[in-house]
Amino acid sequence: MRSMQSGEYITDRFLVQMISEACGHRGIELVKCSDDWILEMRKGEVIARVFGYKFSLNDSAAAYLAQDKVGAYEVLRKAGVPAVEHRLLRTKVGEMTVEPPQGEVVLKPLVGTSGHLVQAFESIDAAKEYINSSTVEAWAVSPRLDIVNETRLVLLDNEVLLAYEKHPLQSAQLTMFNLGKGAVPHDIEPEQYYVELARRASETLGLRLCAVDILKTAANEVLILEVNDGIMMEHYARYSAENYSKAAEVYDVIVGRMVRR
Repeated sequence: MRSMQSGEYITDRFLVQMISEACGHRGIELVKCSDDWILEMRKGEVIARVFGYKFSLNDSAAAYLAQDKVGAYEVLRKAGVPAVEHRLLRTKVGEMTVEPPQGEVVLKPLVGTSGHLVQAFESIDAAKEYINSSTVEAWAVSPRLDIVNETRLVLLDNEVLLAYEKHPLQSAQLTMFNLGKGAVPHDIEPEQYYVELARRASETLGLRLCAVDILKTAANEVLILEVNDGIMMEHYARYSAENYSKAAEVYDVIVGRMVRR
C-alpha cells in the first residue's frame, strides 16, 4: 500500500470507500489506479482526480506553497495574516539568512505532515546540532509557544464544511495536537473570527480546498499554524460512527463540486 507523507501507513483508507459511495449515488464513474492511490472521477466530459489526499480542485502552485511551511508563513505574513513564525533551516548549509527565533524552539520537516519528527529544543543551536546528524535536508523552525487550544477548519470555496478542536495528548517533550499522535477531535461551531481568519489564509495562498489549523496561545494570540492542501480525515473518521458520517459528508460535498459544470 502507498504511504502517506512522512512515512505514516494506513492500509485500509476510509477515503477510498467514502469517495466510492459519493460517486455511486451521484452517478459518477470511478476508476481506481495505483493501488487505489489515484482515483479518477468521470461524468460526461468532466474528469477530476484525487492523488492520495490531494484533490484536483487546487492548482499545483498553490498546493506546493501550502506544503512549504516557511514559504506559506512568509506569504501570509506579507499579506498581514497573523501566523506562527516559521524559518528555514537547512542541513549542513551554515547560518540562517534571517534572525533565528530566540529561546526554546520547535523543529519540524519543511514539508512534513501528521506531526512526524516534530521536536522541541532548548535553543536554535541545539536544533542545528540535531539536524546536522539527520537525513532530512530542509527544516522549519518556530519559537516554542504556550498553546492552549488548536482548531481545524475544513474550507471549500470559503464555505466551512467542518470545524473541530483537537484535545491534545501530552508527550514528554510537547503537547501534541495531531490526531494521529493521540489527540481527540471535538466538533464545534467556530467563532466568526476564526472563520474569517481561515478564509483570509485560504484566499492568500490561492486554495479552493484546504484544512486550516488555528491556535490560541496563553497570551491570547490567535494565529494560523498551518494550511493543509490535502484533506486527510482517517483519524477523525475512526474516532466514532458519527465522525465517519461527517467525514463522508465532507468528501461527498467535495466530489460534487469537482464534477459539476
